[in-house]
Formats: sequence, structure tokens, C-alpha cells
Amino acid sequence: MEATSKAMASGLLVLLLLINTGFVLPVHSEDCWADTRVICTKTHNCRDDTCAGRGMPDGRCHWEFPNLVPFCQCLRPNCH
Repeated sequence: MEATSKAMASGLLVLLLLINTGFVLPVHSEDCWADTRVICTKTHNCRDDTCAGRGMPDGRCHWEFPNLVPFCQCLRPNCH
């Protein structure tokens, strides 16, 4: 029983250290997305038409307050 609790504590400590040092899977932060003023109807149109034409690798429809319609956002080249 004591060995099990020590093993769990050690595993938890290692996990916390890995998370604290940033060793997690990279997730695109909001800083990686560049706003455009192009109204987005479908993500593939945003990705192919708007973002590819600007030399950016990816795009998405982004809809949040205060925008009443979704706008296209392009992923910056150094973030992929």
C-alpha cells in the first residue's frame, strides 16, 4: 500500500513538472490567428480562398462577441 502511494505521488510530481515546463502538446493560441474582415460562410472557403491567397497555411470561421457575423481568421505562418 505504501509503495503504491509513493508511486502515485512520484507520477503526479513528474506530471506536474512536465506541465509546468510547457511539455504539453502544442495548441494554437489565439495569438496565432490573424483577423480579416472577410465574412466567413464556410471554413473551407476561408482556408482556400482568403488565407491561401495571403500565404497563410490555414483558416477558420471565427464568431464571437461583438461580431454579429463570423469572420475569417488566418493562421500565421510561424504558428503551425
